[in-house]
Amino acid sequence: MLRLRAFVFLVVFSFPAVAEEVWFTSTITKVYPHGDGRFVVTFDDDSSACVNGNDPKHHWVVLGENGVTEQGLKLMFSVALTGASGGKEVTINFDDSTNWCYISRLFIRY
Repeated sequence: MLRLRAFVFLVVFSFPAVAEEVWFTSTITKVYPHGDGRFVVTFDDDSSACVNGNDPKHHWVVLGENGVTEQGLKLMFSVALTGASGGKEVTINFDDSTNWCYISRLFIRY
């Protein structure tokens, strides 16, 4: 019985976490850039799929994470600032398999 439990444990935990594509829409409350180019976005509402312990939830845009290129990072920063300054709803797509909630796409709702 112990061998069976050990086998089941190894099978279940040997597979990497699978990122699920999560879409979320809200208005932005903060765009917080860092010196290395990455930035954090927070929203009026929290996504229950983002499991980090921050209040409000932090969603990150980071070069090389979740398929983000340098050009993509710059474009998403511009779109985030435009949406925030206009008070528009912004929709993001993020990775829920980490506490960082890495954003891969975002767009403004007009």
